[in-house]
Parts: sequence; C-alpha cells; structure tokens
Amino acid sequence: MNTNLHQLCLSALLAIGFALPGEASDFAPAVAEFKAAYPDMDRKMQGRVWYPSHAEGPEDLLRGSAVWRDVSGHLDAGIAPGLFPVVLISHGMYGNTMNQAWLAKRLAAEGVIVIQPNHPGTTSFDRDPDHARQLWLRATDLSIALDEALTDPRFADHIDPTRVAAAGHSLGGYTVMAAAGARHDVAHYAAGCAKSPTRTDCEVIDMWKVGADPADHDALQSDRSDPRIRTVIPMDLGGAQTFAPESLAEIDMPVLVLGAGRGDMLDQDVESRALAAALPADLVTHIEVVDAGHFDYMGICTDEGYAVLKREAPGDEIVCIKAHDERMAQHDHIFELIMDHLRATDVIPQG
Repeated sequence: MNTNLHQLCLSALLAIGFALPGEASDFAPAVAEFKAAYPDMDRKMQGRVWYPSHAEGPEDLLRGSAVWRDVSGHLDAGIAPGLFPVVLISHGMYGNTMNQAWLAKRLAAEGVIVIQPNHPGTTSFDRDPDHARQLWLRATDLSIALDEALTDPRFADHIDPTRVAAAGHSLGGYTVMAAAGARHDVAHYAAGCAKSPTRTDCEVIDMWKVGADPADHDALQSDRSDPRIRTVIPMDLGGAQTFAPESLAEIDMPVLVLGAGRGDMLDQDVESRALAAALPADLVTHIEVVDAGHFDYMGICTDEGYAVLKREAPGDEIVCIKAHDERMAQHDHIFELIMDHLRATDVIPQG
C-alpha cells in the first residue's frame, strides 16, 4: 500500500405555499438519526438528518474527541414549519456522517434539510468486504436515504422533492457523480490502472475487489442516477478515472467541481481537473480552492489534534495540518461557494 493510501485509510478511520429559507438566525440547526434498508437485499443504513428548527437553549454534544473539535446540534428538536430543499451528503472512504457535519449544520441553519447516510462497507462503522465490493450501491444509498426521509413522519411534509442536490467528499465525490449519471467502465479503468497500478484509486479498487468477479460487471457498470437530483458537488473527489468518458460527456445537470489547491492527497490532474475537463463545458464550474488541502473539507481539529495523531498514528497527522484558524477560513469560503451554486441552480430559491 502506498503512503497516500495508507494515510487516507488511517485518517478516515479517525475519523422547506413555499417557505423560503431565511437568514441564518431564523433557524436553529437540529439533528436526528435515521435508519433505512433496501427493500430487496440485505443492506441496512443508519445516518443523520440535519434540519432547520426553532429550538431554543443549549445544543447537545454529538461528538467529543481528542483530535476533532466538538460537534453539537439541537438533538431531535421539532422541525420548523415550511417546505425546504434537500442536500444529500456522501462521506469519503471509511468516513462517516461527522466528517461533513460542519457543512450539514451550516446548511440547516440556512433552511436546508441535509441527509447523511453512512455507506455500508466503506464507513468507519462498517467495513464489511462484501459491502465494500459492491461500490455501485453507494449512489443508490443516497436514493434509498432520500426515499426514507420522504416517508419519515418527522420530515416527509417538509421536503421539497423538486429541489434536491448532492455533495460528496473524496469517495463521496465519486458517489455523487454516479448519482448524476456517471457510469463505471471496467475495461477503460483496467487499462488506466495497468499503466499506473500504484495510483491511490487503483489500489483501493483492488483492495476491495471491485469488479474482480465478472459476475459483478453488469451491476458495476449500470446507471445509478437519480432523476430527483438536479445538481451535484464533488469535493476533491477520488475515482474520476473509473468513469466511462462518454457517460461524463452526457451529464445533463450543473456540476460544481471543488478541488484542492494544495493537492496534498489526490492528484488533481487525475481527479478534479480530469473530471472537469470531461464534463460538458456549459454545465461545469471547476474551482480549485486556493491553499485548500484534501482534509479541509472535513472538520476542525483540536489544538492538540496534530500532536495526538503524530504520537499515536504517525503519518496520520496530515489530517490536522492547517486545521484551526486556516481551516475555519477555508470552511467559510467553501460554504459560500456551495451556497452560491445552490442559489444559482435554484435548489435554494432566490429572493
């Protein structure tokens, strides 16, 4: 396993009539857990939904950690009256819903319902190899999670199903692109990995035995798009080279490709730059966030986080580089880029 993949695996393990969204102060960010199951197979998920509320008083602590700053929200508070847009968020390799909780919480405060499933087989809480092998189901996880929310009495009457977006970090970026219609191409991908076998994405696919059994090829290469999704936002994605070039050229929705200007984990030429170049020019916006690293799309580290990781998981401290004031500033910038895109694509209504 190469150094980049080793660091990626370790760090991940640590790891709305139409009520218009108002000012951030109008809503208190609330959070609740959910469970969902596939109707036709043994694949169960759990995750979190962040949503706008009018809760008062102190927030509840969701996570305390020696490495990561505390995350809090109004646990199980009643949802605010109204109909709200939805953003589905997909975590990265061996990640979980806490990785982008900072983003989900900010969106909820702006009047957005955010659905975050933990993907079976590729989450911190479930690394079952058979689930990991079925990589094609990651995009379907988002659809199943949305289906569940649309029948959940806590949220069903508050979701606007015509205003749905999806955002994903790292492997989550791969996931949202598949949900937009990008299709895996076994032969194309194998040819690329034959030339660069130590490339991080090639090692991950090989480790999980994705496509190793020809019996999986039809499912792996199938269309996993969800027509309810109107725009996607891959954030420093991994896995761009898995996709058939023609399927990327056929994407018919706006895509905001957010890269990492610091390029500390993934090769931008292989990933975000290559993805942006393959998408329809009139539908893609590619922004390489200046001085942002791969892990700036994750949470804020504690003051001691870097030292804790350097001592207990040497090499993994990369997740906490520039992870205090600098990362908070990056979060502000990334959030505004995402909000601008959601407004421009009318996921968040204008005016």
